[in-house]
Amino acid sequence: LGVSILLAIILVITLYKFPEWYVIDICGVIVGAGAIAIFGISLSILLVIILLIVLAIYDAISVYQTKHMIDLADTVMDLKLPVLLVVPKIRQYSLIIETKSLKETLQEHEERDAFFMGLGDIVMPGILVVAAYQNIPNGLPVALSVLAGTLVGFSILMTFVIKGKPQAGLPLLCGGAILGYLVSSYVFFGALVGLGF
Repeated sequence: LGVSILLAIILVITLYKFPEWYVIDICGVIVGAGAIAIFGISLSILLVIILLIVLAIYDAISVYQTKHMIDLADTVMDLKLPVLLVVPKIRQYSLIIETKSLKETLQEHEERDAFFMGLGDIVMPGILVVAAYQNIPNGLPVALSVLAGTLVGFSILMTFVIKGKPQAGLPLLCGGAILGYLVSSYVFFGALVGLGF
């Protein structure tokens, strides 16, 4: 426990003093793993599926219609909060010296030097992985199938992201996760399992 607290303090200080992309990524992965575990063991599969559907619809609306998710991403980048993952496309990329906002880069049709992915895009499908493992007896095959479905959704998502336009991640990621659950549940158990509250 003492080591965990010490590491947490060191990470918070490092994030405050030196908010470079890899520090933000490390903190984001730790926060995301904790959120996945806590919500995954606390919620039923049915509740998680409903949550994923609602959030996927919200994500699509906020990226493609209202576009406020782009403003939110800019705010998070300015504040250097560990609620997104940064994947540089060039070796010398630095988030600290990044001057242009995502919105400005899009308006000027410039290529971005990094990919940005909201932490929720990882956390939400991950919750279903843990919920499947937790709520289904011998549920490892279903949990792994949910993970595989998420990765298929991610692969499809990346084909759009490579083109440079912002994409709503949750529709494809959550869709893949839910499809992975539905298919594997029938394949391994012959019915939808673990749906009780």
